[in-house]
Amino acid sequence: MKDLPPLRSLVAFEAAARHMSFAKAAEELYVTPGAVGQLIHKLEDWLGVKLFHREVRKVTLTEAGAAYFGRISNALGQISHASGALKQRRRNQIRISMPPSFARKWFVPRMARFMDLHPEISVQIDASAALADFDNDAIDVAVRHFKAQESNKLDVELLFLDELRVYCSPSYCEKLALKQPENLAKATLLATRIHPYWERWLLQFTRLSRQEIAAIPTIHFDASHLAIDTAKRDQGVVLTSTSLVEAEIASGELIEPVDARLAVDEGYYLVGPKGSFAQGGAVEALRLWLRQVCRTSS
Repeated sequence: MKDLPPLRSLVAFEAAARHMSFAKAAEELYVTPGAVGQLIHKLEDWLGVKLFHREVRKVTLTEAGAAYFGRISNALGQISHASGALKQRRRNQIRISMPPSFARKWFVPRMARFMDLHPEISVQIDASAALADFDNDAIDVAVRHFKAQESNKLDVELLFLDELRVYCSPSYCEKLALKQPENLAKATLLATRIHPYWERWLLQFTRLSRQEIAAIPTIHFDASHLAIDTAKRDQGVVLTSTSLVEAEIASGELIEPVDARLAVDEGYYLVGPKGSFAQGGAVEALRLWLRQVCRTSS
């Protein structure tokens, strides 16, 4: 639209005409009265019409200025209302990225509780473990699994640290008589990309050598939930986080054949652009809810 006047000048004129004061308009717009005067001069030059009578301590609208104010004030009001409504709608939406297995096994089973507390918030889940690009992917926050580290470019908050345990189906445990850590030498190991610690676990809890460990049949999975599903089908033993097998433990589909837990210096973190955690709205509501749920579950 080529025939639009300078928008900053238009806003300054509307505020000055509404208050009948350059000083009060300046307070509203966080500028100086002189800046308001310059913006209005610019608008008058663009229109070729004088909008205000300027006196020593007051200003009044000219006939043309009063008519112009009556026409543009409603239009600016509609723009303000539409913009505010859209901004409020955006504050009630959140797009969160998280690893597929975490989404499926931990977040989604709990999501209804968040929606019950915040029915006004719309949640979009982006199931991905790729590096979150907050600038280009329209992602508000992300859950990622990594070692603790400080960042000057991101807001980071720990949800919970990881602890890895061994799980298999009851029938698989009975079939192979898995009673001691050494018994896993005759099992099929189900390894995941996010928890690649089978060798470390076996070295810590058994007397097996690295050569003996390397000889154990192993299936590698990119996604943890695939390894967990494979373990449920009597096809091996999975080393994974307790947080990802809560439903299977509760249903009895998986059991912990040996009590040997591996602590790792990694965990699940909520991550967002710098300053995003302090902006309120849907991000703040989700962050506080996650904090409460994780503290209750730990």
